[in-house]
Amino acid sequence: MKNFSVKRLILFAGIILSSIIIFFIYSTATDTSDDIIVIYDSKKDVKKSTDDTDEYKIYLITMNMTDDFWKTIDTGCKQAIDEIGGINYKWIGPDLHEDSLQNICIKQAVDEGADAILLASSSLTGVNESLKKAEKAGVKIIYVDNAADFDGVAFLSTDNELAGKIAAETMQKVLSDRGIKSGKIGAMTNKDTTVSTNLRIAGFREQFKNTGFTITDTFYMEDNSQRIINFVKENSDYVAFFGSNEMTTLALGKAMKEVESKKTIIGFDTSDAVLSLVNDGIVFAVMQQNPKLMGYEGIKIAVKALNGEYKEKNKKIDTGVNVIKKDNM
Repeated sequence: MKNFSVKRLILFAGIILSSIIIFFIYSTATDTSDDIIVIYDSKKDVKKSTDDTDEYKIYLITMNMTDDFWKTIDTGCKQAIDEIGGINYKWIGPDLHEDSLQNICIKQAVDEGADAILLASSSLTGVNESLKKAEKAGVKIIYVDNAADFDGVAFLSTDNELAGKIAAETMQKVLSDRGIKSGKIGAMTNKDTTVSTNLRIAGFREQFKNTGFTITDTFYMEDNSQRIINFVKENSDYVAFFGSNEMTTLALGKAMKEVESKKTIIGFDTSDAVLSLVNDGIVFAVMQQNPKLMGYEGIKIAVKALNGEYKEKNKKIDTGVNVIKKDNM
C-alpha cells in the first residue's frame, strides 16, 4: 500500500512538471512584446507597385515658360501622360531665351535622372555640349518646335519654311485686295539663333521674290518689344509687317495701337492676346501651329523609344499649320 502511494505521488508530480513546461513554451511562442527580436521580415522585400522607380522621368524644356505657345505644348504633354500613366513629368525652362540658361535646365534634368527630354532648343548649336552629356547618360532627346544640330529620336514641328510661304501668300492677297502693289515690308523675329523663325522668314522672302515688294533686312526684337515699337514709329513708309512668332506679333500689334496705324500685319501663333488683335482688326491673320500635338505626340514617342519600340532617329514629323483670320475664328 505504501509503495503504491509513492508511485502515485511521483506520477502526479510528473504531470504537474510537464504542464508547467508546456505552458512556458506556449506563452513564449505567442508573446508579442517589444522584447522579441525579429531577425528577418519578408515584408521588407515587397516592392510597392507605385514606387517612383517604376516610372519614366520625362522633362519638357522650352525656351522660356511665359509664352502661351510653350504652355500649350505642356498641355499636350499632360494629356498624353494622363492616358499612358507611369510617368514622372516636369516642365522646366529659363526666364529668358538664352543658351546659357537652357544649358542649366538640361543639366538639371540629367542630374535629376531624366530618362527622356522633350526640348525646344534655344539655338542650333548653343546647347550641344549639354546634349552630349545627356546622351552619354542614356537620355532620349525628342525635339519640339525647334531642334539643335544634335541627333535626336524625332523632331515634331511646323514645316516652318512652308508656313512662311503661306504667310506671304496670305499677305500678297490682302495687299492686292487693298490696292497695294509695291512697297517695303518688315520681317520680324526675336533672336537670330532661332532656326524655326529664321526658316519662316526664309520661306516668306522666297514667296515675295520677283514682285514689286522689298523685304528689308530681318529685324531682331532681342526680348525687347520696345525695339519693334520704335522701329514701326520710325518707318512709317512700310506697307506691311510679318511677325514670325508670338512675341513679335504682339509687339507689332502694340506698335500699331500706339501709332494708330492700319498697316497690314501677318503674324504667328494663337494665344488669347494674339487672337484679340485679330478680332480687333489690328492683325489681319496669323499662322496657327499645333503645339498641343507636339507635346502629345512627343511624350508618346518618348515612351515608345524608352520601351525599345521606336527605333528611328532624327524623324521629322510635320504637325501642320492653319491660317486664322477674323472671318474663320
